[in-house]
Amino acid sequence: MTSYAGPEGTLNFRAVGALPTTDGRTVIPGKLFRSDTLQFLSAEAVRHFVEDLGIRTIIDLRMGYELKREGRGPLEGTALSYHHLPFTVEGTSSADSAAPVLDPEDPIVPHYLGYLTTVPESVAGVFNALVSGNDALPAVIHCSAGKDRTGVAVALVLAAVGVDDTTIAAEYAAGSDRVSVVMERLRTMPSYGDTVDRLPPLANITPPEYMLRFLAGVREQHGGVREFLLANGVTVDGLAHLREALTQPS
Repeated sequence: MTSYAGPEGTLNFRAVGALPTTDGRTVIPGKLFRSDTLQFLSAEAVRHFVEDLGIRTIIDLRMGYELKREGRGPLEGTALSYHHLPFTVEGTSSADSAAPVLDPEDPIVPHYLGYLTTVPESVAGVFNALVSGNDALPAVIHCSAGKDRTGVAVALVLAAVGVDDTTIAAEYAAGSDRVSVVMERLRTMPSYGDTVDRLPPLANITPPEYMLRFLAGVREQHGGVREFLLANGVTVDGLAHLREALTQPS
């Protein structure tokens, strides 16, 4: 496992930047971040978020049950703009668990595609939060583990501003070395506990193939990322604004 230098209290935090788009632009470093749960941030990490990274917006994809059991941690006392946009799942391992029930043969891609049909308003809400004024960025998108819901949201944002599938899939897979330590912490959290052990082994990896198949599925089922967003409350102007805010000429 490679060394980890994310903010104290996180296990799967990283910047999403310096990625090329298909039209000669680049995702601006320091504008978008992704993370696992932020409830364990230290006081120094909160200062780092606000003063060093300049983060202005928090997008929390955890379900209401998770938020209630786990809380927001020390960021709740800050003035950062906060958007709770739950990426819910259709079934969980038990009434007192946030761990989803997944198909053991193909657990991840159908699950990811399910977000788009189960909570399209939350998916669209991520984009609307990122363009909610001229000062929405830098922003951090997070869930509990920072790999599935966060991975989908970040992938959709990148696709919408013109990053190609292969680059998006590589970014998604970049956190694969963090999965085991993240799962260990989920076992200690009230909203998960040992129910994470019921997840099929194929759910605990993040190969590029999963994201490539997901993006292909979005095209097959919805016509593409932009088409899905425009059909669910995101505007053409909003997408244009996000492209200008998040990318720059190479």
